[in-house]
Amino acid sequence: MGIALDGVGWHPAAWSHAPGPDPAALFTGDHWTGWGRAAAAGGVDFVTLEDGLGLWTDSFGTAPDDTGRRVRGRLDPVVVATLLLATTGIPEVVVTRNVTHSPPFQVAAQLASLAAVGPGRVVWRPQVSADARDAAVVGGAPTPALEPEDVYVPTRIARRLRDLFRDAEDHVRTVRRLWETFPAAALGGEDGAFWQPGRIRPVPSAGEHRYPAAGPLTVPVATPPPVAVLAHHALEPYRLAAAVADRVFLTPTTENPLPALVAAFRQVEALTPDFAHTQVYADVAVVLGDSEDHAQDRLGRLDAAAGEPWSTDTGVFTGNAKRLAAELAAWREDHGLSGVRLRPAVLSDDAVRVVRDLTPLMR
Repeated sequence: MGIALDGVGWHPAAWSHAPGPDPAALFTGDHWTGWGRAAAAGGVDFVTLEDGLGLWTDSFGTAPDDTGRRVRGRLDPVVVATLLLATTGIPEVVVTRNVTHSPPFQVAAQLASLAAVGPGRVVWRPQVSADARDAAVVGGAPTPALEPEDVYVPTRIARRLRDLFRDAEDHVRTVRRLWETFPAAALGGEDGAFWQPGRIRPVPSAGEHRYPAAGPLTVPVATPPPVAVLAHHALEPYRLAAAVADRVFLTPTTENPLPALVAAFRQVEALTPDFAHTQVYADVAVVLGDSEDHAQDRLGRLDAAAGEPWSTDTGVFTGNAKRLAAELAAWREDHGLSGVRLRPAVLSDDAVRVVRDLTPLMR
């Protein structure tokens, strides 16, 4: 069970309902290590960190507004992950890294460095970006444009972004080949040597069409990080996850319940050449309360502050921890779910309830 850390929470009105940190505090190490330590102490298995090149906006295709209602910026997730791995006991940190605008060699070196700080505790989530603002920030090539009506229809997104998902698959495969070029066994030797140059080599193949990396990597790799893919209900994200991921985060909704998503993903996986069995996780936003009525009341007040109902890319569970625990247990027993990532609407309310109320019930 994991908690998705992002700003002060995932609801657009989280900032107006979060008690007190100064805005600048969100961009200090203390904010992140505090939540990392709280999650570890409460028995949470992993936290996830988001990537974002441009500032967040509530309105698709426009510049960020200045209403002051939402946290707009993000720290680099590699930097935050370094802090969490070095100063907290959280078992795993899932690091999101943009692959559309980041070269494989850079990503491979960053993740290898994190794996050296926290061996066996790093997971990589490659992220596909079709936001024109991201391309503008890094001077990258323009990406296929999404129309406003596409944003909440995963099949339309996948169709327009087919080439980006194929490129992402090549990117992940190239990173994994780069990790093979400098094994940790190349350091040291029986004769007291500092390293063994013969074990360091170029990439074992010529590379994919889009990313012909030569290597070798400049950072030794002791434990290659697993790969986790967030896959909305559409063919292209499912293909990417089946082809390269060790874990997949599925996004169940009322229209697309988890059993249907698991069945659809396993069908795509079975048709994917050379696939390895992928662990299935659910990805769910949560608004928790002392009771069902209390949770509904909290969501109503958050939506009122935001000016509209919360619409996100996955389902929103609204209720108490006892019912959530029962639902997660049923998913595990009936559908083989390996884990769950919870997106707290407001960290100071919902993440606290996950640690305080949910984890004891799950144990």
